[in-house]
Amino acid sequence: MVCTTLAWRVGTMDTNGARAYTTSNEQEPTPPEALHLLQQQIAELREYLAHFVSAKVDGIVLSIRQIAMWGALGVVGLITLAGLIVTALVLLLDGAATGVALLLGGRLWLGQIIVGGVVLALLALGMILGMRAWQRGWHLQKVQQYDQRQLQQRTAFGHSVADRATEDTAV
Repeated sequence: MVCTTLAWRVGTMDTNGARAYTTSNEQEPTPPEALHLLQQQIAELREYLAHFVSAKVDGIVLSIRQIAMWGALGVVGLITLAGLIVTALVLLLDGAATGVALLLGGRLWLGQIIVGGVVLALLALGMILGMRAWQRGWHLQKVQQYDQRQLQQRTAFGHSVADRATEDTAV
């Protein structure tokens, strides 16, 4: 259906790449010209799409590079901090060993053995006490969990698994 009252505009490209429009009074492009124009527009769209995808990929790569850089800096920082702590402990223990050695008549080797042995004994004692406390806490947590579960069973059914177990042994 052709509407003569409205000026229809069809986009074409002039030689400078600017859009030139034809109105309904002007001649429509021929099919080969329209096909050529369509091919140009598809090529332009393809280039714009490639530009968009390339920009998105570059943005993702940049983000990954920044994450890797910050991760590497974090690792270096942790290594540095661990080194500082180890150095401080060595200086502290060496000083303690030297002090004990002076008390024992200048026998440095004996001061080092005593301080090293005491430190290892304290570490072992701390680990043993820590493991016992952790196991005791876990055991208490499980006891409370099963007590709570049995309470829920009594509320829901009027008895619990423990009640049923004592009934069977009593019979």
